[in-house]
Formats: sequence, structure tokens, C-alpha cells
Amino acid sequence: MVYHRSRDAQAAGVAWGEADISAIKRLSDMGFKVTVTGGLALEDLPLFKGIPIHVFIAGRSIRDAASPVEAARQFKRSIAQLWG
Repeated sequence: MVYHRSRDAQAAGVAWGEADISAIKRLSDMGFKVTVTGGLALEDLPLFKGIPIHVFIAGRSIRDAASPVEAARQFKRSIAQLWG
């Protein structure tokens, strides 16, 4: 199951919120393997702690970084710290 925060929400400055986290948790509790995407930034990862997220897609956060390789490494480290 893919949970995607829309680009319109991102453009309007709408951050990941309690409604998103609650919906993702419900999907996980129903047995879905949840993928999270849609303007995901490194500092958003702790919001999802305690939920068994199957995949994070952080395309633009990595692609648009000054150093995409370092950005990917930071995501990997943060995921390992939070879910490792």
C-alpha cells in the first residue's frame, strides 16, 4: 500500500500531520506493508517511528540535495537508528 502526500499539499506548506500518521498506522495495523512518499524529508522520519514502514521514497530530497550520495547515506543512517 502506498501512502502519498500530494504535491498540492506540499506546495501549500502542509506538513506531515497527525491525520497522516494515524492513517498510516491504521493501514499497518490492518496488515498492509506501507510505503510512504510525497515530499519526505530527513527530519520527517522520526514522525513515523513505531510504525513498521515497508519503504520510504525520498526522491526529490535525495535528487535535489547538494550531494545526493550523502543525502541517501543520511536517510539510511536515520532509518537504521529509528528502526534498526
